[in-house]
Amino acid sequence: MLLPISTLTVTRFRSLRGLTAGPFGRVNLITGKNNTGKSTLLEAIRVLVTDGAPGTLFSILNYREELTASDREAPITPLDSPWFSSLFSDFPDLTGCGEPFTVSSAAGDSMPLKTVEIKVGWYSEQVDDETGNHRFIPVTGTDPPDENEAVPFLEIKAPHRQRRIRLDSLRSMAGRRVVEGMGTEGLRMPCLYLDPFSGRSPSHLGVLWDAIALTSRERQVVEALRIISPDIEAVSMIGSGNGNRFRTAIAKSRQFRAPVSLRTFGDGVNRLFGIILSLVNAAGGVLLVDEIENGLHHSILPDVWKIIFQMADELNVQIFATSHSWDCVDSFQQAANVHPQTGVLARLTSLNGKIIPTLFSENELRIAARDQIEVR
Repeated sequence: MLLPISTLTVTRFRSLRGLTAGPFGRVNLITGKNNTGKSTLLEAIRVLVTDGAPGTLFSILNYREELTASDREAPITPLDSPWFSSLFSDFPDLTGCGEPFTVSSAAGDSMPLKTVEIKVGWYSEQVDDETGNHRFIPVTGTDPPDENEAVPFLEIKAPHRQRRIRLDSLRSMAGRRVVEGMGTEGLRMPCLYLDPFSGRSPSHLGVLWDAIALTSRERQVVEALRIISPDIEAVSMIGSGNGNRFRTAIAKSRQFRAPVSLRTFGDGVNRLFGIILSLVNAAGGVLLVDEIENGLHHSILPDVWKIIFQMADELNVQIFATSHSWDCVDSFQQAANVHPQTGVLARLTSLNGKIIPTLFSENELRIAARDQIEVR
């Protein structure tokens, strides 16, 4: 079955000034030392699959704490270097954002290239004296635009949609919780993302739970949790999410006479809950997991990867995960070796300011694991 992303090309996005990697498989593990662009690669895929959705961009900025209270309140002027400049390589100021960042992918020889292009443009506002209608005209020239007359826009070009959005209106989205791929912004394909600490705060997974509650997917989630805690019999979410009541995951277990908070079972169960719940909701799309092993003991990683490979195939999900752990790499190799799906390990290396990807096939990864060759 054709995968959404076979090859990936990223230019001028954060530290990825020019990167081309592929071919990827159904389940992909991204490794590399600190500050080699692993999380940035996941962000680039998020931007691509969501067609550059503004909600995705703000989710990225909020998580990185690049969107501060002062940024939300201060006026945007042509000479500023505000929060969104961090999305571009080398943090250019507004007047230096003429070059867009781009993320492109190909799904194979039979599929056309998909590209998302994002840049900042300045426009002057003009009012028709007769009708009172407002229109915006692009500011051209090399001189900085007049901050009293020009307005910055985010220009987003995607295969199925082109948008021009005022940046000051976008700031109203700051702090809004975005669940990507859940029918928002007209997405054609689910794209779900888990940060390294998602399992420690299961309340934000309420929307995902509601989508699979009382279905066969619910049973798949419970069966996965038994990898860590075999006594778990059922899981549910309580709380409305309104006011002071937040969604909380609870579990029925043979250990306790009454249901208890899923938090009772520790970080590992909650992390796995987030991974599997996101996986079943990503059916037909893409799942991205940053530092996938976080909170999971090395002894259960082989079983975790086994069920991930199995479910990714059943649900037609392409997975990209990152890791620093050799135990995680070794467990990934074991699952890739025994399962028919293609598993690909990609190591990112920084050399003279350039991020260089090296991809390992299942056979190469098997040799690396056998001979303890460093691939992290």
